[in-house]
Amino acid sequence: MALSRRDFLSAATTGVGAVWLGARVVQGARLGPIAGYRSLTATQAEALDALTAQIIPTDDTPGAREAGVVRFIDQGLASFASEQQPLFQSGLADLEIAARAYPGATSFAGLRPEQQVEIMQGMEARRSPFFDAVLAATMAGMFANPEYGGNQDKAGWKLIGFEDRFAWQPPFGYYDRDQAP
Repeated sequence: MALSRRDFLSAATTGVGAVWLGARVVQGARLGPIAGYRSLTATQAEALDALTAQIIPTDDTPGAREAGVVRFIDQGLASFASEQQPLFQSGLADLEIAARAYPGATSFAGLRPEQQVEIMQGMEARRSPFFDAVLAATMAGMFANPEYGGNQDKAGWKLIGFEDRFAWQPPFGYYDRDQAP
């Protein structure tokens, strides 16, 4: 049975994104608004934006781009995930090298979507630590509380049907809607 995009993303958020956020975000390391990038160059941000947009693409619903995932990752690399900066720096450099293997290509962001996916499939097959980190950070940026810098306009929450309320009463969501309160 094939999973819908909503079901896949909902299942993926249960653990992958939480790993990237780490304890410091949970303890209140909220990210404020920024001007420009704090840890990425504009070229790196463009490549990362193309990569995250392939992970959670825009279709009839917002994707990683609309949710501001790259801003979230950039802010995270400058604060609570700073230990991952070397991994992202080297991974983004390797991504650009892989992109230039295509005739006439100058950047990963400039590749055709199918070429980007081909590079990503290679990273996934090699179990690239960079790809795993980007995947986790993308999920975190898409579904974290917007005050942490991603999930702009609560795009991720809307995608999975999460209702942002201060008080909850049974039934809590789709998983127990048939249960009596």
